[in-house]
Amino acid sequence: MSKDNNMPVGISIFLVLFLIFEIYYFFFDYLFAGLYPFHGYSLDSLGYIPYLVVTVFLYAVVVFCLYKITAGIILREDWARKFTILYAIWASIWPLWAIIIGNRLYENIIFFVIYVIVILYLLSSYVKKYFEKSRVFTYGPYTLYTRKVDLRNTGKLVDIYYFCSHTPKSGTPCAMPKGYEVGVNPRTKMPYLQKIGNVQKTEMVQTQEIVQEPDMIKTQEIVQEPEIYKYGVYTLYTRKVKLENADKEIDIFFFSSHEPKSGTPCSMPEGYEVGVNARTKLPYLKKTGNKTVKTIEAPKEQVETVNKKPSNVVYVVSKPSEVKGKGDWAVRTHGKIFSSHRTQENAIKAASVLAKKRNATVMIQSTSGAFREGFKPKK
Repeated sequence: MSKDNNMPVGISIFLVLFLIFEIYYFFFDYLFAGLYPFHGYSLDSLGYIPYLVVTVFLYAVVVFCLYKITAGIILREDWARKFTILYAIWASIWPLWAIIIGNRLYENIIFFVIYVIVILYLLSSYVKKYFEKSRVFTYGPYTLYTRKVDLRNTGKLVDIYYFCSHTPKSGTPCAMPKGYEVGVNPRTKMPYLQKIGNVQKTEMVQTQEIVQEPDMIKTQEIVQEPEIYKYGVYTLYTRKVKLENADKEIDIFFFSSHEPKSGTPCSMPEGYEVGVNARTKLPYLKKTGNKTVKTIEAPKEQVETVNKKPSNVVYVVSKPSEVKGKGDWAVRTHGKIFSSHRTQENAIKAASVLAKKRNATVMIQSTSGAFREGFKPKK
């Protein structure tokens, strides 16, 4: 549990003024001009043991309460705000009783109003936020955050929880929800929430259902944000691509040293590791344990080693160094380069048009130099 002891100026001023007022009221006004002399008592009455015991007990309670209030507010203890409210209610009974019996009416009305103001101040959102920060849960350099999201586009807002080592763009620091504990991803070393006694098996997004306290939403979900994978200056991104020869979308992964036009930063998918293109020095993903596909130097471009070069194939190749036009992708056959493009998607579209005319198959080259997929456009 983290305690942030940097007290705001408003809370500091309140605490100082409250202590000054309490010392003045109980140790000066009450003793010398208030209810004590009004009922016929004086300092000489303290020579009578019963009066002395009652008076000492009263001031012992006041001193103890003021000490606990001071320590609780400074340390942002969860109970301090409610304890101070209860004390103010108890202390306000004294001037209220004085008003009822007609003792120094105007002075005691002022005292009573001050206690009412103290109670209202302690009930304000400003003070509540100050004490809420005392319940912020931290795990090493990570802080637990929560925010509301429309999960799965259902239109229903749910609370998600996630750890972050820096201040995120959205989210509020929060306490550990009941019934949950911290788990640590063995690969990324990132903390996440799991039900007490449960072992979390997945390393990606953690989605679980939780029941909170009555004043909170009863059905909530905990989502652990995946760690973004980086390789040197390159960040791993993913996006969905619809294949032209199939009515379905697939997830593709790619590295980029800058923010691309499309794609979302993501973590390393299970079962994959990083390979490096020997020619371009660009990183790419390959299945764990698989060796990079061997390549040979073709007359003008690195292509996958094959026993025979069919004439009815249109290639989409990456990093065509001999292409004069601008772009990282080119459409070519074995003997000719037809066009260059800035994006792979545009190159695939151009290759599909050409393949339709030739009744050819489209082969797409990955950043590793291997042709990972092929399709024949529908006529």
